[in-house]
Amino acid sequence: MPSLTTLLTPLTALLALAKALPTKPASIAVRNTTCTGTGSTTRVYASELYTLFPTDPDLSSPAVQDFHVQYNNQTNLTISQAAHFSGLPSGATGCAFGWSQDDASVGVLVAGGDGLLAGRQLSGFPDTTEGVSAAAVAPFDTAGADGEFHTEFTGWDREVKGTYHSSGPGKITCAEDVFVIIEKPRTTNGNVFLKRTAGAGLFIDYIC
Repeated sequence: MPSLTTLLTPLTALLALAKALPTKPASIAVRNTTCTGTGSTTRVYASELYTLFPTDPDLSSPAVQDFHVQYNNQTNLTISQAAHFSGLPSGATGCAFGWSQDDASVGVLVAGGDGLLAGRQLSGFPDTTEGVSAAAVAPFDTAGADGEFHTEFTGWDREVKGTYHSSGPGKITCAEDVFVIIEKPRTTNGNVFLKRTAGAGLFIDYIC
């Protein structure tokens, strides 16, 4: 049985990181209307992230900058996030979800279990004027198990340099605005935090 100190240390580090970081996201992508037809790959980072609390589904939260997903099967603490990727041009193909870090010493925290997460593309998104809640997102979460992709952050906080991964084409349907929900599967515990920087965060790659 781990001691209370062992359990609290990662959470204390996570809270310290969160307090030190801004909560209002910067505008990342500029919308293009059509593809150029060059066959090049372009990366668009999430323009907004919304924290969802499935155990308190009506709680609305404003957009945040950093990625944080958690599940604990003893306390039932559950935190998911919905990501909005904007600025993809019409005619884009080969859309793929991915994530990256640029400094493992400060960019990623994996605590209290493993870093395996599950994601699904949303069919749309609710109005964000008053923030976003889990209940408001739920009607758009229709992809089911067949539409899931997985992200694996286990060990990322032990990497010595930036590491880049992508789920590969086929899991994301290209659109000018792409919405994705990321959560911790209920089969394991885990707490994953990824700091957003110029070269780290959640992204969509697409081909024109």
